[in-house]
Amino acid sequence: MQINTVQQLSSPVSERLLNAQQVAERLGVSERWVRDHATRRAPRLPVVKLGPLVRFRIADVNDFVERQRDDHSGTGRRK
Repeated sequence: MQINTVQQLSSPVSERLLNAQQVAERLGVSERWVRDHATRRAPRLPVVKLGPLVRFRIADVNDFVERQRDDHSGTGRRK
């Protein structure tokens, strides 16, 4: 049984990946800030590497923003 190669490639990626400029526009920050957070240890913005290209999943960007929320409660519940 042979699986269609196009199906294999399109299955895992159900959304379009963003470049650093698009992420910067969504977050209201500079492209340099996005690239910095894509390479730092913490807080790190998850990336998808495609050879020399760096791309971002929308879900990962949204999760990153949620993890950075500060509820000002002083309980230190950051993950």
